[in-house]
This record gives sequence, C-alpha cells and structure tokens, in this order.
Amino acid sequence: MAGSMGKGMRIGLLTICLGYVTSAFALDPLLSLRVGEAESKLSGIEKFLLGKSAVPHQDLQLLDEYIDQGNFVKKISNECIEINESAINKSAGDLDLLGPQGKAEDPQVTSKRQSLNLSMLSNAQQLASCRLMLLRVQDSIERLNLQQQQILKSELLARSGNLLENFKHVILNPAQIGNAALDFTLNTIGWQHIRQNIKYFIALTLLGLSLLYLFKRIVQTLLQRHAESHKQGYLGQFQLSLLACFNRYLPVILFSAIFSAWYLYQWLYESHLYSPGLLVSGLLFYSLINLFIRVLLNPCPPARRLTGLEQDVSELLARRLRLLSKLLLAGYLMYSALQIYQFPESITRLLHNLYLFLLVLNLIWAIWLLRYHEGFSKVLLLRSLIILALVVCLIADWLGYVNLADYLLIGIVGSMVGWFVTVFIIQLWTDLLDGLDEGRSPWQQHLRKRIGVKSGDFMPGSIWFRLVFAIISWSLFLVGMLKLWGLPDSTLQSLRDIVVVGFQIGSVTIQPLKVILALLGFAVMLSMVGWVRRRMDKSWLNRTRMDRGSKEAMISLTGYLGVAIAFLIALSLAGFELANIALIAGALSVGIGFGLQNIVNNFVSGLILLFERPIKTGDWVVVSGTEGYVKKISIRSTQIQTFDRSDVIVPNSQLISEQVTNWMFRDSIGRIKVPIGVAYGTDTEKVKEILLDIAYQQDFVITQSPILGKPWVLFTEFGDSSLNFELRCYIKEVDSRMHAISEINFAIDKAFRAAGIEIPFPQRDVHIIKGEE
Repeated sequence: MAGSMGKGMRIGLLTICLGYVTSAFALDPLLSLRVGEAESKLSGIEKFLLGKSAVPHQDLQLLDEYIDQGNFVKKISNECIEINESAINKSAGDLDLLGPQGKAEDPQVTSKRQSLNLSMLSNAQQLASCRLMLLRVQDSIERLNLQQQQILKSELLARSGNLLENFKHVILNPAQIGNAALDFTLNTIGWQHIRQNIKYFIALTLLGLSLLYLFKRIVQTLLQRHAESHKQGYLGQFQLSLLACFNRYLPVILFSAIFSAWYLYQWLYESHLYSPGLLVSGLLFYSLINLFIRVLLNPCPPARRLTGLEQDVSELLARRLRLLSKLLLAGYLMYSALQIYQFPESITRLLHNLYLFLLVLNLIWAIWLLRYHEGFSKVLLLRSLIILALVVCLIADWLGYVNLADYLLIGIVGSMVGWFVTVFIIQLWTDLLDGLDEGRSPWQQHLRKRIGVKSGDFMPGSIWFRLVFAIISWSLFLVGMLKLWGLPDSTLQSLRDIVVVGFQIGSVTIQPLKVILALLGFAVMLSMVGWVRRRMDKSWLNRTRMDRGSKEAMISLTGYLGVAIAFLIALSLAGFELANIALIAGALSVGIGFGLQNIVNNFVSGLILLFERPIKTGDWVVVSGTEGYVKKISIRSTQIQTFDRSDVIVPNSQLISEQVTNWMFRDSIGRIKVPIGVAYGTDTEKVKEILLDIAYQQDFVITQSPILGKPWVLFTEFGDSSLNFELRCYIKEVDSRMHAISEINFAIDKAFRAAGIEIPFPQRDVHIIKGEE
C-alpha cells in the first residue's frame, strides 16, 4: 500500500513538473511563432551581410527593407525579454512565498518548489536566447546603417558636368533644343486624345460653369455674413480673408481642378500621361499657392493683413513670393516633362543649373525681406546662415554636385515651409482658444453657456490644451525635419522608442507619450470638474434647501476634490505608481512639519472655514484693521475687497486665530445710531416725535419686529452747547448702513428746518480784562 502510494506520488510529481516545463516553453504560442519568424529574418539579414561586403547603389531600397526587418526583430526580442523576465520574477516571488525548504516538508510543497525551479530554468534559457538575438540584431542594424550611410555619401558626392561644360555642350549643338522641344510637343500633347474626347471636354466645361455659378453664390453669401459679423481675432480675420480671396481665384481653381481630375482618371485608366494634364495640375497648385500668399500678405477687401509687416513691405514680399510660385510652377512642369520624355542630358543639366539659380536668388531675396517682420528682425544670425546655405547649394550645383545641391535645397526649403506651417497652425489654435475664452462668435458663446463658464472667466483647462497642442505640433515638426534631412530609419525608430517606451533617469522611467496623454487627460478632467461645479451652482444645488454659504462650501470642496482626483489620475496615466507617491509624501512629511508648516496651517484653516462657514462670500467683515466684503474663499487664503475696491489677501489661519467681526454672519440685518443735537429750550418731546417719524418713513428701516422691536430715540445728555439725542433703529441691509445714515441725516435737516428747530454749534464767550499799564 505504501509502495503504491509512493509510486503514485512520484508519477504525480513527474506529471506536474512536465506540465510546468511545457507551460514555460509554451508561455505564449503567438509569441513563440513571432520569435521564430524573427529568428528567420535575422538569419536572412546575416546571410545578406556576409555575402555582400560592398552593396551597389541599386540595392539601397533592399537595405531599407532589411533595416525594417531588423527593427521588427529588435521589437520581438525586447518583448521576449520582458515576458521572460516577468515570468522569472513571478516564479521567484512564489518561491519566496513558499519559504526555505525544510526536512519534513509536505510532498505537494516540494513538488511545487521543483516545478517553479524548472520553470525559472526554462525561462532563463529563453531569456538568454532572446538577449543573444537582441545583440545580434543590434550589430546587424549598425552594419546596415553603415552601408546605407556609405551609399548616401557616395550619391551626394557624385559629380556630373559643371555649369561651363553643360553650357558648352548646348552652345555647340543649338539645334538639339528646338528638335527636343518640337518632338516633346508632338509626342506628349495628345492631339488625338483631345479630338476623341472633345465632347467630354465640352461637358466638363459646362459642368465647371454650373459649379462656378453655384459656388460663387455660396461664397458670396458666406463672405457677406462674415463681413457683417465683424469677427475679431486672427482666426476670424483668416476666415474672412480666405473667403474674399477664394472668391477671386475660384474660376481658375475650379476649372483646373476639374480637368486635373479628368487627366488623372485618364492616366489611371490608360497608363499614359499627357502634357496638358501636367499643365492644368500645375496651374491648380500654382493657384492654391497664390491664394494663400494673397490671404496672408495682401488679402482681398474687406479683410485686413494677418502679418505685422508694413503695407509696402507686405506687398513687396507678396510680389516676390508670387514670382517664386511662378518659378515653382516652371520647375514642376520641367521636372514632370523629364519624367514623360527623354530630353538630351546636356539640356536637362543646363536647365537645372539655370532654374536653381533663379530659385535660389528669389529665395534669398524673400528671406532678406523678412527682416522687417517682428519675429525675424532679431535673428540676423539665423537668416545669414540660411542665405549662406543657399549660396553653398548654388555653388555645389554649378560645380556638378547635383545631388548635394538638391539635398540642401530640399532640406532648407522644406524646413522653412514646415516651420511656417507649424507656427501658423499653432497661431490658429491659440486664436481659437482665445475666442473660446472671450466668447467672440455665437457658437463659442453657446459652448461657454453649455459648460457653464461665467462672463469674463477662462475656459477650464485652456492652458493645458494649449501646452499639449504646442508639444505635439513641434514634435511632429521635429520628426518631419529629421525625416526630410535623411535621418536613418533606425534612428527614427530609436526616437520613437524613446517617446513610446521611455528613458531612464536613475531608477525612474519617463515615457514622454504617457506624459503628453496625462497632460491631455488632466486638461479634459479639469474641464469636466469646472462643468460639474457650474452645474451645481446653477442647477443642482438650487433644488435643495441649503443656504448660500453651504452651497459655496459644497461647490468649493467638490472643485478641490475633483482637481485632486484629476491630478492622481493624470499621475497614473503618466506611469507614476501611487505607492511611490505615498512614499514621497512620507518623505516630505518632515519638511512639511518644519518648512511648510505655515502653508499647511493655512490649508487646514481653509478646510475649517469651508466646513464651519464663519464667513461667506459677500459678507462684510473686519479683521486686523481690514474692513470690506469677502470676495473669494480659497483653500489657502481669503480675498477681501475694501470699500476703496482694493483687494487684501488674508491668510486663512489669521481668520481662525484672530478676532473677526462679521456684520452679516447670520443675516444682513444691522443697527445704526444717528446722533443729533438741538439748542437749549427746544421741546424735547417734539424732537423725539420728529425723529421717530423720520425713521418710520424710511423703507430700509425695520419698523416692527417681535425680536428687534421698533425704532427708538434716546435723550443721551445735556451737552455744552446742545441737548444731545440719538436715533437707533435696525435696517434690512447692514452693508448699506452709511447710505442709510446719510438719508436719515438729510431727512432730519429738512424736518428741523420746517419745524424751526435749531441745531446749535459750540459757542464760547471771551472776556478781556484790562490790566494796569
């Protein structure tokens, strides 16, 4: 019996061990397949590198493909390493949970311990294999990048005929220019195609005229509506300028777009490209470029200029850019013609030299005119470097380094265009948010009303939306510029890994993408918190019987709690562990106890003010010689606006620890005292009657109350020059006590004049006694 039990136990133990080993090796079937695929691709890359020590120029595309495969292998290797490290850590944690092995250990515990050890062993073997594969692929990618850089370097420094040689070849055989132009016209214009499709061209023309009439009506209606609305801001003026200039360029843009679409369809259908199609497509792009030049620099009436340039400088720059757009049109037609017709090499090189000269000359002129712009007036060094780079580009082209010249020109122009586009988009986004903050247009006012933003307040989370959009825009600009200047794909992949996976500073891993998402989420949650607070103020709490102070306390606490929750969620989205935050808070407790005790004191006092509500917004208070209305109660301080409309910031701890006079603590009722003196000999009962009548005639005086009683008059004393009385009464709004006293004094003066009662002023008799001479 015991032997059979021991045998069964051993069989069960062996089964469990085999199960764990099998599960370890088959940790993720899909990952195993991807690791196998990655190993196969890596073997292909290594065979390619071993078989070719020098890669010819035509294999540059093949190198890009192998680099992409290497990045795939690198990604799978990192995933494999991460999964196996996680599995090893889990097994190690389970072993620690089991504790040290004892002599009389339960067989099931021993079986579990052995299975965990086997699992760790198998995961360690897989981890070593994946790390080896990562080292191999990193070495392969470095060698591929080196060969790619060598090829690019040889292509950039490849030299062809210089300017003098090209000019000499064309001059020695001038007839080839006319023959090439005639042959190009006859072979690419497509006369037969035009004759065969003449009815379609007529139909497209009629369609264009119909659409032109319809679009003209629509654009003019929109233009009139925008002009009457008097839109403000950069975005509003841009819309008005765009509509006004689009109304002018509409015929050219519409017909060139229609015929460009026709020739594109014919090219896709017949696989043949005709020169008229190139012409109309070039005309379309030329019209669009001129449209935006006109919109930004010299807009059509009634729009105003969008730049900070003077009118003459703006018009001069607009003319220079329009000339530049004509050169771009000529270059587009020239290089497109070279794609569909084989011109003599000497002609193409000379045309390239002349075209680049004219293009660079106009670019330098346009950049030099930008010195009148406020944003470029202080960057003389940058403008000088750009102009110097363009001159180097032109010299390289004349010396025969065509590829180097094209590389520099495309990089410089592309960087400038990308920079302008990025700044322009950020400007539009900023103006859109400014419009939301100010409520310029009706839809923006409606959105502010729906969210519950008060007049004069900013949209909640606006600053974070601006920051996140700027970060994303400039990041995309940076990536585009790196790609434009020919940065290797592996480097871009590394940058992408830094943004997505993150980088380490000490033991802390920072993931920029998560940080951006956290900022965006924080902005959205702040907007939601603001919306909830305003809904509570406008709608939800109005259905309860809470007083004004309780409502304000509830709204404030909800806002602070919402901001705290949004902050914690944003930290979680950014990848911070809340446990680490607790540790940091514990470490800062000592500093809070010493260096930040005043801030903590004010914070706790603010919570006491919100819960006990000894003062409320709008109360008339007196604290430490400061008298005025409570304007805002925040978590750290309270803002009091004096009667001179100066704002005094009072720490909350001062409101808790010192004596505070609140004239409106329970209600707004308060008592006033009006002293008055009459001459000796005046009928005192008549004075009392007049004063009481005056009090009862005032609307702001409480004339009958079971608790407060009625107004009354006191005969206070026999003064030096007068009989002194005092009128005392309660008024409904104590914050208007000075106004009430003034009105009662006016009424007393009027009533005493009518009754002939004299209000004396102090008099003294001076007797002069003459002494002996």
